[in-house]
Amino acid sequence: MSLKLKLKQWEISLLEWELAHPQEESVHVSRTRKWTSTGLGPEVYAAEQRYWTRKKLVAKQKMLAQRLAYLKRHHYLERVKEADHTFEKLTARGKFEVLRLQFALHMQAQRHKPWNGKFYLVVFDIPETMRRYRDFFRKLLKSNGFKFLQLSVWMTRYDPRPALDDIVRYLKLQIHYELMEIDCGGCSPRVQRKIR
Repeated sequence: MSLKLKLKQWEISLLEWELAHPQEESVHVSRTRKWTSTGLGPEVYAAEQRYWTRKKLVAKQKMLAQRLAYLKRHHYLERVKEADHTFEKLTARGKFEVLRLQFALHMQAQRHKPWNGKFYLVVFDIPETMRRYRDFFRKLLKSNGFKFLQLSVWMTRYDPRPALDDIVRYLKLQIHYELMEIDCGGCSPRVQRKIR
């Protein structure tokens, strides 16, 4: 079974925001002499390069401004003012969405690695008072390739550890959750068929 991950533009923007790698573009003018199609020489070529680079930069800035406006409108980012500085900060909803997306990307990357011969069993017992978390957790596991054994027992052959632990820690579900690594050489053929 192959799960294809399709991220929306705002999800990509949110991940880029979290990674905080500013990608500043600068004007690149080749040091070698190049002639333009008009044959006017290297100075015209450099001016053309500057023009198109500036145009691309303005378009990227406009697109980034639109994405940031979307994230603010949907309460993933908020503007915070401290002393003389104003900056954008992830809200609780934004942080949660980043963790969810990082988990999805982690599980997708795990699918491309060779299988280590182990299964990972997730067992949770989230109380009725936290029903929303429980339903969300089931939905998260199912959408990321985990197989259903029982309502609160799910299994996969891909290691979910660092990313799933972050989500569990963020939701404060550590005491209701357990992840077990199982060497399934002696597992029943039914279980092995279901997980593969």
